[in-house]
Amino acid sequence: MTPDPGWTYSRCVARVDPEDDNIRRFIVRHYRYDPGRRERRHVVVAAFDNEREFHACMKTVQDEIEGCKSRGEHVDPREHVSGTVHEPGDRRRAANGHLVMRALRHGVSPGPWLDELELPSNIGIMRSGEPSA
Repeated sequence: MTPDPGWTYSRCVARVDPEDDNIRRFIVRHYRYDPGRRERRHVVVAAFDNEREFHACMKTVQDEIEGCKSRGEHVDPREHVSGTVHEPGDRRRAANGHLVMRALRHGVSPGPWLDELELPSNIGIMRSGEPSA
């Protein structure tokens, strides 16, 4: 999810690493054709630790897309700017969720190791059996 060097964006303000799982990050994405992968996808433009800067960058990218359209350049109608917010620990919790799902699919029974993992909010574990005393 590193910022893409293939598209020239106007300079936005100070940025953070979109992969930094220790901070809350606001990530600006541009849905466009990626020639390196030969597909349309969300390409990371920048990440910020400040919501105001995030919205300013989103507006800048949207203005650049609109500018290309007004100059008559070919712009895919599906091309747009979007954003997402990643909370601290999101990537770690997602990795833990993948680990649990793979383990259960392979027949590993839930044990004490499961209690030590912080899981994403969309995964819940229910156990059956005798209640603990």
